[in-house]
Amino acid sequence: MYRRSFLHLLSAGLAGVPLAARLGGRRLVETDILVYGGGAGGTCAAIQAARMGARVTVIEPTVWLGGMITSAGVSALDGNKFGFGGGLVHEFRQKLLAHYGSDEALFSGWVSLTCYEPHIGQRFLRELVDPVDGLTVQYQTEVVGYERENETRRLVTTIGPNGETTVYRCAVFIDGTEYGDGLKLAGARYRLGRESQDETGEASAPEQPDMEMQDLTYVATLARKPGTPPPPAATVIEQEYRQSFACSTRAKCPNPDEVLLNHTVHDWESFITYGMLPNDKVMLNWPHHSNDYPINEAVFEDCYYRRRHIRSAKLHTMQYVRYMQQELGHPEWVLATDEYPTADHLPLIPYMRESRRLDNGQMMTTADVVAQNGNPRAPIQPNAIAIGDYFLDHHHSKHHLPPAERLHEDYPDSAPFQIPIGVFLPNSDDACLLAGEKNIAITHIVNGCTRLQPTVMLQGQAIGALAALAVARNQAPADVEVRDVQHALIDAGAPIYGVYDIGSDHDAFAAVQHLALAGVLDATDPTELKPDEPAPEEWRAKWSSKANAEAPAGPTTGELLIQLAQQIATR
Repeated sequence: MYRRSFLHLLSAGLAGVPLAARLGGRRLVETDILVYGGGAGGTCAAIQAARMGARVTVIEPTVWLGGMITSAGVSALDGNKFGFGGGLVHEFRQKLLAHYGSDEALFSGWVSLTCYEPHIGQRFLRELVDPVDGLTVQYQTEVVGYERENETRRLVTTIGPNGETTVYRCAVFIDGTEYGDGLKLAGARYRLGRESQDETGEASAPEQPDMEMQDLTYVATLARKPGTPPPPAATVIEQEYRQSFACSTRAKCPNPDEVLLNHTVHDWESFITYGMLPNDKVMLNWPHHSNDYPINEAVFEDCYYRRRHIRSAKLHTMQYVRYMQQELGHPEWVLATDEYPTADHLPLIPYMRESRRLDNGQMMTTADVVAQNGNPRAPIQPNAIAIGDYFLDHHHSKHHLPPAERLHEDYPDSAPFQIPIGVFLPNSDDACLLAGEKNIAITHIVNGCTRLQPTVMLQGQAIGALAALAVARNQAPADVEVRDVQHALIDAGAPIYGVYDIGSDHDAFAAVQHLALAGVLDATDPTELKPDEPAPEEWRAKWSSKANAEAPAGPTTGELLIQLAQQIATR
């Protein structure tokens, strides 16, 4: 399950060679932080770090920023609703809200409260990025080399769209790729697939480790074109696809036995409104006999196979679109031609749910995301720098095979959780490396609740703050005090303790965060505090006792929290 990069060994062998000889005439560019992958996490890391004064370069292989929230077409934010979606998630959503005009307009599909067109999401990400001084994005560029110049600096080689080679010297290297490719380049230890019960202590893990991974999806964004005739006969679906798509909806389902199928069988209306987007469009990202597509180890370790597999996933999705048009009788749903800068009108990249995952001895397990003793939250993480609240949602086509062939997984219910700083840091592998996407140190099971867009965005913002502080203080990221990172994030409106009804735009937001850091608010406290209503006496007594402070009589819960935080701050 572990891999070491050849480039790591090569870099060690070059350590004594003069820099000029190693560069071989290539251009050298100085930057404080290099982010490989301008996806959901990488883009937010870059914005936050640059806002804090660091020089940041993002190396993005495509022509878009955003990864899964734009380039992969998953334009419906899952989880971290309301006050849990603070920081850059809140800023991004506010732009969408201003554009579409109302919360109701964003709640176009039942999958999410925030649905939008991918090209609109791309526009607003650029609006967040472009004004930031010190932030540069190199599009259509790949990282091809990683070398340790010394203990505190790395040399990262890139190839641009015209074949030009550039070497960047940086103090922090963030892997924000969809596959965890930066971990491999840097020679970090990582995991793929499922860990065993003995490795993680998770009762829901298999007895033996294996290479089962979550399916990818090649999403399609569809537009309704009434009056469109059915596709010509030459595009009739192949029989193997027709069979695999049966029971994706109640129509064309010979036996809609939900126990046998292991999923709810939806009618057409429920199916098509699931991923409904504004302006009469649909995100085709349906988990039941549709365009989820299995992956394997070779997708990560063999670049040729990866390209071939992605082509197959695209074909699978297009076959399902034909199935909708022909078999389900809805030719009016066609590929939107005004979304992506691609010849085939499909997204720029697939939606990767799972990645290489950092192996550093500090993995989050189910114990970190499941509530204990009837609490409304998972256990408190004193070193938390991000939060999430999604359930342990795994996509495997094998879940819906006949019972004898089925992949059986039974996971506990998760609760709102915190993400500690340790999951982003390698151990002794590389002091300059940070994990910044779905590649953090988590188990396969926990990936099901940390992989969602808002959570990854907040994770990215968190390590952006960490990286900026490391650069400003000439420290390794692991040496930065976590309290300083937490305070920087609170100042940026990024929560480290989630309360649904006290978001970053509420007067009591900072008070809540600082009281959580002080241990006044903990895992036993509700996830909604009704800040504008009178404070219950039970809460007043509990919090004032834990804060060792006087609780003023009569205020609302929000005012009480603010006054308690002020008393603690003035000691």
